[in-house]
Amino acid sequence: MPSLSPNIENRVSKLPKPSNHAQGMQPLFEAISNGFFAIEDLFKLEVPKKGHLKVTVDNLKDPEKLKIEVSDNGFGLDVERFKAFCVVDTDFKKAKGGKGVGRLFWLDAFKSIKVESLFPSKGKLQRRSFRFELNNSEQIISEDLELGWVARKDQGTTIIFEGLRIPEYLNHFPKRSDTFLRYFSAHFIADFLVAGGPQVTVDIDGNETLFPNAVSSLVVGERKFTGGFDHEVFGKLYITGFACQPEASTGLEGGHQLHFLADGRTVETRKVDNLIGLKYISEGQEKELYFHGCVSGEFLDKRVNEGRTAFTFPERTLKALCRHCVDQVKELLLPDQIEKYQETRKEKYEEFVRRHPIYGFDDSATQLGRVPFHALEAEDFAAGLVKHQIRRDEARQDAVQKVIDTLETGADIPSDFTQSVVLAAQEIHSSEQLALAQHVVRRKLVLELMEKLLARVRSKNNADDDFHLEKTLHSFICPMNVRGDDNLEFKSRAHDLWIVDERLAFTRAFSSDKRLDKVLKEGGSAQRPDLFVWDLAYGLGTTEPEIDADHIDLSTPLKKVLVVEFKKPGRQNYSKAEDQIEQQITKYLAQLKGGEIETFDKQRVRVANDCVFYCYVIADIVGDLELQLSGWETTANGEGRIRQLKNQYRGSIEVIQWQDLINDAWQRNSATLHAAGLSRSKPTALAKKEV
Repeated sequence: MPSLSPNIENRVSKLPKPSNHAQGMQPLFEAISNGFFAIEDLFKLEVPKKGHLKVTVDNLKDPEKLKIEVSDNGFGLDVERFKAFCVVDTDFKKAKGGKGVGRLFWLDAFKSIKVESLFPSKGKLQRRSFRFELNNSEQIISEDLELGWVARKDQGTTIIFEGLRIPEYLNHFPKRSDTFLRYFSAHFIADFLVAGGPQVTVDIDGNETLFPNAVSSLVVGERKFTGGFDHEVFGKLYITGFACQPEASTGLEGGHQLHFLADGRTVETRKVDNLIGLKYISEGQEKELYFHGCVSGEFLDKRVNEGRTAFTFPERTLKALCRHCVDQVKELLLPDQIEKYQETRKEKYEEFVRRHPIYGFDDSATQLGRVPFHALEAEDFAAGLVKHQIRRDEARQDAVQKVIDTLETGADIPSDFTQSVVLAAQEIHSSEQLALAQHVVRRKLVLELMEKLLARVRSKNNADDDFHLEKTLHSFICPMNVRGDDNLEFKSRAHDLWIVDERLAFTRAFSSDKRLDKVLKEGGSAQRPDLFVWDLAYGLGTTEPEIDADHIDLSTPLKKVLVVEFKKPGRQNYSKAEDQIEQQITKYLAQLKGGEIETFDKQRVRVANDCVFYCYVIADIVGDLELQLSGWETTANGEGRIRQLKNQYRGSIEVIQWQDLINDAWQRNSATLHAAGLSRSKPTALAKKEV
């Protein structure tokens, strides 16, 4: 009766094509796997001792001249095995996971394939040699050994591949020896880690590498077993774990790895760094070690494609499998390391919340459960918690709005309304506390840094970099050479003028170290006051200007203006005429009084003739300055100096010592510091020292 005849060319053309180096080497891997099986058939339990396979690669860089020889000392192609070789989709090696299509991948990848095998028959070795070709009529062509290849002299099989055949393999077969070895090691890493397979020699253009030595030598300590563990979907799984030197992960993405096996062969390798959390599994030891785990089980054996290049289940299943296996690894194989890591993680999280209190809206255990297990840095914690923070804020606002709507609409008050109001108030209070804590933490850091800067500037005592430190101190309080009303000048928004006066915390209309002729509409000199503020609504807040929807009414002349001059902490020399404090301030006022400030958007702000000028000089009253101010009145605390402006100017000039400026800022913020559970750090010796 007629039967179906296979169309080999069509069958091969429909095989999956490679898209990366690992898949490009798959036909070669199939030949090597066949060699492993043949060696296992012959030597049984003595495979590691007696089995050997050699891969010889010539002309790796030239795909047209590429030649690869795979030679094993296994059983050989006897009658039974050769018969299975001749049957497409044979189930001869089904028990070992063989799909019976590996040699079809050879035909797809290589131009020329030759096979020679010596096998036992009737008490002596028999030889079989043939060419393996891609055509529909005859694929196995017996070959005369007189054609030039070196005949084997011992039992086993040699396969010679020459030239890559199609573009997909030409493009994705490695052309560098290190790349070749990297993917070779990764594919057979389970065999090499367990060290239960034959000895393998890989010779690439004369340079030999021995396996499993090249991999097993990277294993530190004894392997660990989880034993079988069950999962409702994945069934019984097994993990063998290894602590490996970093070189074992060379060429793999990430450090810690799970190798998923099907019938003892690696199919998928996945990095699990983030799931394990630990940077190394040897933290605190001299060696930096990565975890490598080999995962096996019937679930995997039954779900691998015919090329053994991938599993047949979707990516989401593999990710779930990774998570489940890593949970077992952490619990069963790495419990001590994970316990220590969790302690460190909690400490880092609590430090993060101390610095960023707005994220402390739940207890530590709850918050840590909301962020990735690998999170250790502030950005990682914030990224994981921000969505929960937004949801919490949205829920609070919805609850408060619901209460407001109930009151506004005149609807009947429900019996639980009191509780709703109380809960809404508690939520608002909690939110305010977190925001306040965040605000206070920042101010505390600012003031502590200011004290450190002051101490450093004083300690330099006119050293080469003292000008830069003085400039840094000014810039820290308010960026230099900027105008606050320039909407495109973002750095002007980062000022800390609240240190000088709390009413200046949010001001935008100021000039810092800018020439007066660049600020005034007309006139003005090249003099550069360190700082002056002119905006009423956001500066001193001294009047209640009329405000429309978008603009402040600037038609009313300024009645009060603040001018600040910074002097280097510890400065003692004020011998020049221009160093006279009163004279310097008066020069500024002469140009400001009765003039017009031109805002950055070209609006004019007129300074009234009877404007009151509050002038502050921040300095240490020592040296020449102490003598210069000897006729001035002392301030209430006895440390500063003050003089009223006379004649054509109204207002005052007050000299404030640097440390008093900082102490006053600490005092203004003491209540909020206490409410946030914070306190002022101990001032440095130089900061406290009388200079």
